[in-house]
Amino acid sequence: MRLLLLAVCSLLVAAPMGASAQSRAGFNFERDCAKWIEQHGYSTDYIKQKTGKRQRGTASYWRANVETRDVQPGDVVITYIARKGESMRVAYVEDVRRDAEGKVRAVLVTEWNRGTFIDEPCLVTDHFGRLSDSKPMMLGEIEKVWRPSLPLPGAAGTADLPRE
Repeated sequence: MRLLLLAVCSLLVAAPMGASAQSRAGFNFERDCAKWIEQHGYSTDYIKQKTGKRQRGTASYWRANVETRDVQPGDVVITYIARKGESMRVAYVEDVRRDAEGKVRAVLVTEWNRGTFIDEPCLVTDHFGRLSDSKPMMLGEIEKVWRPSLPLPGAAGTADLPRE
């Protein structure tokens, strides 16, 4: 009887986990988040508004054309969203902070859609389409840098510049 009870409990615990994983597997960002995409409030939309340019796709697919150590005002930094796996966001560099030797240590960025999630699967926050307060970002937090005034290297699918 004890083994039967243990087996039933195991099934009850495993079922929701399996269903949850299955629903995530069927999730399609472009389809399931279309109502948000149409509103143009993501961080990538802010970059388009701020610079007049944007790369194709979500921030996770944006490419670099400048070494991280060479970041300057007007550049776009591409970073991972905390606790969201491979999902990325972009922010506009307003200012660069240097150390006594002149090396970049941090940047001051502005961005849309940084805040508390209101639709987590679609990566929508309470600042969707709204500017968040300027935020300092340490150089080590930056994965890639895109300078909109320069061309992207190579053809689509070319590897990004190496990270320091």
